[in-house]
Amino acid sequence: MKFPPWFIFVLMFALAAVVFGQVKEDLEITEEEPEKKLEWNGNLDVKYSLFNMDQNSALYKLQFFKNPPSSSLFSQYRLEPYLNAEYRTSDLGFVLKTHASYYSDTNSRFDLFEAYASFNPSFNTNLQAGKRVYSWGKGYAFNPVGFVNPVKDPENPELAQAGLLSANMEYVKSFSSDALQSFSFLAVLIPTSNVNGTSFGEFNNTDIALKSSLLLWDTDVDLLAYYSVNKPKRFGFDFARNIQDNIEIHGELSYNQNADRFTIVNGSLSSARVDEYSYLLGLRYLDASNTTIIAEYYHSGAGLSKDEYYQYSQFLNNGAENINPIASQQTLGVSQTYFRSTTLMQDYLYLKISQPEPFDWLYFTPSLYTIYNLKDNSFLLSFQMGYKPVTNTEFIFWTTMFSGDKTTEYGSKQVQQRMELWMRVFF
Repeated sequence: MKFPPWFIFVLMFALAAVVFGQVKEDLEITEEEPEKKLEWNGNLDVKYSLFNMDQNSALYKLQFFKNPPSSSLFSQYRLEPYLNAEYRTSDLGFVLKTHASYYSDTNSRFDLFEAYASFNPSFNTNLQAGKRVYSWGKGYAFNPVGFVNPVKDPENPELAQAGLLSANMEYVKSFSSDALQSFSFLAVLIPTSNVNGTSFGEFNNTDIALKSSLLLWDTDVDLLAYYSVNKPKRFGFDFARNIQDNIEIHGELSYNQNADRFTIVNGSLSSARVDEYSYLLGLRYLDASNTTIIAEYYHSGAGLSKDEYYQYSQFLNNGAENINPIASQQTLGVSQTYFRSTTLMQDYLYLKISQPEPFDWLYFTPSLYTIYNLKDNSFLLSFQMGYKPVTNTEFIFWTTMFSGDKTTEYGSKQVQQRMELWMRVFF
């Protein structure tokens, strides 16, 4: 079913009419000048990284097939400044979040993470327009229902990322019922710029994302949908509930219609449109000593099976051994274009344990996490130690290793071990 162009406007105005019809008490005008508030903050991350590369990896050979380095030990030094601003009045707001990566004078990049304005026409209603980060879903490392989220890196789920150019309207209502405590509805319009060679997009290709949230019998429940002319239509459900004061369970389920699925068949790229389910089930536990445990099981319906990943790894090996540089470059291009996901296969287990100030080590917070591929038994194991001696300064030591056979996902990585040292200064 294809929505006509006017449907979007009818939807938004109908929702607005419902909202404004219920907020008479919020239209009172006060003589006092609303308080204005402007805040600036940010941080500078200085990061030094060491990488122990697997020179026998097919991906390594493809990446450096022209000029292979003599050493397997790589280093990287970079600066990452973050600068944020927020302006608020009683009914208006503006948020700006920026990020830059600096490697050298000839290699640097600036990113606009967020820049949006908000307006509260009533106590229950909020309108926003600009570039904003959405956080749909209850999962920590994975979000199958994150239809409008930036792509999450399960190795660093808390990493700040760029938002989505969009406009949205949200309505929130609280209730005194024992069953339904609150309800909210969020409608998001996502413009496209799909006219080749221009900054224009066809209005008919505007995407719509909808989210209804309920606090029902002390359980957070979300119903989500994403409608697009050119992208898969997606429907989702998630929940989160505290079964005890220190134990929370959460889950997500998404259904994608006509999703692209890429595999390697007989040494060549093959694509298909599939209807697939992805889901997640997780748990968070906090004990009396502040030890936090996060465990999640994630299934990707569009992921590769064990046999399909083996065919993909053979495709990479054949490209790496090919003496024709054009063929090697094409193989690398296929990998970087169609197999870029950090979780290419179907079933994963994520486990993280963190403990602030163990053994009375003041200002130290160690954590350990693993991502285990349940299909091929490969995994990554990572240890992180944070040290924060003062409020605005933090030091982080972070090491990661990848393990598995050469035909497994984590065993075939071009990086065998990674070590990072961060200095982070806040202001």
